[in-house]
Amino acid sequence: MTKNGIRSIHRLFSNGLYANNWLRYIKMSSRFMFSIGVAALFIIVSAFISTTHAQDTQNEVEVSGQVTEVETGETIPGVNIVVKGMASRGTSTDGDGNYTLTVPSPQDTLIFSFVGFVTQEVPVNGRSTINVELSSDVQALEDVVVVGYGTQDRQQVTGSISSVNSDDFISGDVSSPSELIEGKVPGLMVSSPGANPNEPPTLRLRGVSSFGNNEPLVVVDGIIGASMDNIDPNDIESIDVMKDASAAAIYGTRGGAGVIAITTKKGQSGTTSVSYNGSVSTSTVENKVDVLSADQFRELGEITDIAVSDLGASTDWFEEITQDNYTQIHNLSIQGGNETTSYRVSGNFRDNQGLLRTTGFQQRSGRLNLNHSALDDKLALTFDLSATNRDQDLGFNNAFQYAVTFNPTAPVKSEGFENTGGYTEIAAFDVYNPVAILETAENVRETRDISAALKADYSFDDLMPGLTASAFYSLQTYNGARNTFYARENKITGGATISSLGRGRAERETNKNTSEQFDLTLNYTTQASDDLNIEALAGYSYIKSESEGTFVGGGDFISDAVGFNNLSFAQDFDNGLGDISSYKNDNKLIAGFGRLNLNWDDTYFLNGTVRREGSTRFGVENKWGTFWSTGAGIELMNVVEVDFLDRLRLRGSYGVTGQDAPFDGISKLRFGPTGNFFVGGSFVQSFGPVSNPNPNLKWEETSEYNIGVDFGLLNERLSGTIEYYQKNTDDLILEIEVPVPPNLFPTSFLNVGEIESKGIEASLDYDVIRNSNYAWNTGATFSTFDITLKQFESDVPRYMANVGSPGQNNTQMVRVKEGEPLGQIWGPRFAEIGEDGIWRFLNADGELITSDEIAREDEAVIGNGVPDFEVGWTNSVNYKNWDFSVFLRGVYGHDLVNSARVFFENPTNISTYNVTTTAFDITELESDPAYSSYHVEDASYLRIQNVSLGYNVPLSEQSLIKRLRLSLSGRNLATFTGYQGIDPSVRWEDNGNPLAIGIERRDQWYTARSFTFGINIDF
Repeated sequence: MTKNGIRSIHRLFSNGLYANNWLRYIKMSSRFMFSIGVAALFIIVSAFISTTHAQDTQNEVEVSGQVTEVETGETIPGVNIVVKGMASRGTSTDGDGNYTLTVPSPQDTLIFSFVGFVTQEVPVNGRSTINVELSSDVQALEDVVVVGYGTQDRQQVTGSISSVNSDDFISGDVSSPSELIEGKVPGLMVSSPGANPNEPPTLRLRGVSSFGNNEPLVVVDGIIGASMDNIDPNDIESIDVMKDASAAAIYGTRGGAGVIAITTKKGQSGTTSVSYNGSVSTSTVENKVDVLSADQFRELGEITDIAVSDLGASTDWFEEITQDNYTQIHNLSIQGGNETTSYRVSGNFRDNQGLLRTTGFQQRSGRLNLNHSALDDKLALTFDLSATNRDQDLGFNNAFQYAVTFNPTAPVKSEGFENTGGYTEIAAFDVYNPVAILETAENVRETRDISAALKADYSFDDLMPGLTASAFYSLQTYNGARNTFYARENKITGGATISSLGRGRAERETNKNTSEQFDLTLNYTTQASDDLNIEALAGYSYIKSESEGTFVGGGDFISDAVGFNNLSFAQDFDNGLGDISSYKNDNKLIAGFGRLNLNWDDTYFLNGTVRREGSTRFGVENKWGTFWSTGAGIELMNVVEVDFLDRLRLRGSYGVTGQDAPFDGISKLRFGPTGNFFVGGSFVQSFGPVSNPNPNLKWEETSEYNIGVDFGLLNERLSGTIEYYQKNTDDLILEIEVPVPPNLFPTSFLNVGEIESKGIEASLDYDVIRNSNYAWNTGATFSTFDITLKQFESDVPRYMANVGSPGQNNTQMVRVKEGEPLGQIWGPRFAEIGEDGIWRFLNADGELITSDEIAREDEAVIGNGVPDFEVGWTNSVNYKNWDFSVFLRGVYGHDLVNSARVFFENPTNISTYNVTTTAFDITELESDPAYSSYHVEDASYLRIQNVSLGYNVPLSEQSLIKRLRLSLSGRNLATFTGYQGIDPSVRWEDNGNPLAIGIERRDQWYTARSFTFGINIDF
């Protein structure tokens, strides 16, 4: 981002407030940890005491002036001007570069700062007019990025790291931190099909790199493996994405899928300042399955001469299960401090309702950051504490599926259905009243996330100049409880029928996870010669994780009155039919690591990292692995002169990272319950092996090389990056069938296979216009994806991802084969619907056959779920106090299986099921459809992802309010695609299987279009 691009982004967007609810939500936030409140109170009181003397107004002086560029003489709007030592006593230049500021004393110093320019400190010296010229700072443009266990000047980075700061985040109705950078980082695909508020997005960084976990490692303020659920988007300052193995190798076994490093907002020294960010959003349906209305249902029955069951009503089942949903977000933060101590404390409240009735969540969170320096600034202490409480109504996604198929002439309730609670039900397979699904059952979850981190940095400059030691400790805890209840009147699981009452069902599940991290590092920086700068890091890391949980489920209730709160009402346990299970696991990761960076005259750069790590999860023969990287770069503009170029940097890197095993005990021989047998008149539980030992199980290893070029020209108005990468992951861990004997269990986890991912990534940023009143910045990102399964367990292909019932349980939609691309959608090739109404397909020889004649050799690759490329385009415009931005995102070249059409398009089904409106196009059909290429569609799309309009309200200097911004934004405003399903977004996995790519299931959530009004206030 260039200096003027950032200048055009003075528009931190957040959200709105119902004033009459202010106190209620502040009280809700107070439910959080007592320690946060006590610490915040202590810090605030201390800050007020320490800054009281600085607020003497008797000697105040009004200073005004203008800020311009040295190179061009143009005025600079948006320059930040503060009184030194008082972060909240400040202002910014207007659209003409002018400012006015009252300072407490004629002896104060003003600090003029703006990204892309050299910061200046100017003493007031009793003057009333101070004009300042700022010079461009290319080094400032390069910025500082987060790397493993520290930060680094961007120009020294030889790997692939993309950074997004808070000014560039996606605005509006955002629930997850990952949504803030959706489409903003080349190579990172954030996929969130549908509008389920309780389902986090799927993240894929540079494709697929494992048969197991493909989610990037998350690091929050140094906490490795942190949860995104425990950080509110309003508290995030920046997000750095380490994409290649060189950048991520310092994290060893957890960096194979890349790293997302999140930096939260910190306190600033000076007088205490208070900020409020609030918003209110409303959502409407962007797209859904179009099904027959009651009149169309009757009409299609007449056309096809099929007797339909006309129950006399006209019900829009989609309207019955959805709701007008609203989301409100409130964030209140306080920050300040003195010369030795700074702090920031924030509280957040989110109330997010889902499109589907009985879905949504309420979230309350708090975060404290405390920084303190002591011992003549040799010792720096940092303390971070965060806590999040989320109450979720999960609802039942299958209500969407049955809203499509349930008879539109049926009323929601009718007489004669006492056993189902009065809800109209149909005595047929896989047909359920969608309203009854929601109203005769309950599905809720409550989670508690707490994390605390303490870091101590000590400078040993007296002993050895440039030497610093750091100690870091963090503790994360997660507690989750999920409760599900199906009343006896519930048909789908409670078991009720039209003629009899069901048994009901209740389930309670608890999970607890704890993770401790301890790091020790030594950092050494020295100017070895006039030209050579050396930075070295050495460290030790210890991570211990524990997880435990309990599950209890049973049915046959004598009463529904207590729901899931009293399982003793379920008689299954007395009859030996209840389900009870529990577990407890732990694992450790221990590592030593080091990094060396060499900088020769800011022209030649060389770095290397190494990490030796051990895991208790692997076999006794392979508990330790070594991961390393090396990279080099050159700033060509320091070697040759090119008139039109300001900057041209070439860099290349190679590295090896790993992937930890997916669960504890995977390499060991384990025993567990395997059923019951009858002895002496009673059942006795039996035990047997549930896994085979594998002492040779080892790490998945990802080796990757990355070549990149960074450039800037036209006085840095145009800048960009182009990269090419190729990564190979081998020794992939997969569960495969093994013979018994000699094995004790029929499957084992073995190291098999290799995946290769490669692609091109590019980003471009251009200040089209920049002057005192008007600025226009445009930027684009581009990524390609090419993923191949180089090796597999054998050359025999695997088929997976069942179509499902009714009728197609043994039909697979995905093929995985050695030497071929991942994401292959597989199946019969559709030819025609004959004049006799029969589906016909092509066999291997191109001849017409019916569905009964299809053999495996007649099937073929009929699509691919992996996209060819993704593009993002941002335009930001500033005019005086107004700002406007538009972000478009496109994904092209991928296919999707439209499962709704597979099951819901058949007009011959209307005697029992409702169908989609497209059934009118195939009224001649006489046979049930079979899954084929007919149901696989090109899902390429272009989406207006985000539009934002903001206004900074002019305020007098004497106003209590220092900043007031109003904004209006929209998300997912329109999608342009030929795909006929619900959402053309990429499906990177199917029911947790990362090899089954490209399937949209029948219970897919509908997509939402949201509008948000926001307000930001700084005091």
